[in-house]
Amino acid sequence: MADADLAAAFEVLGRRWNGLILHTLATRPARFGELRTAICSISTKMLADRLRELLDAGLVTHDRLPPGPASYTLTPDSRALLPALEQLRSWSRQRTP
Repeated sequence: MADADLAAAFEVLGRRWNGLILHTLATRPARFGELRTAICSISTKMLADRLRELLDAGLVTHDRLPPGPASYTLTPDSRALLPALEQLRSWSRQRTP
């Protein structure tokens, strides 16, 4: 039987775009428009939905930085996931012909 905690983690991390959003935020906080530009193939609605999921999961926070809209940043929990995300990226590169 699969571990329920691991299944719950993959429920969030396995969703399309979530890993890429976390990877994009790894270097610095970003506003919504900056994320939208960095992840050019994601729709505005999908980005908003995924950010809401990541906020609810405690992997991303947002703060208002005057002037302008909220800035999204990684939490300590999501920073702890970055090495695993990098390993997945490396694995994917090895499999791509």
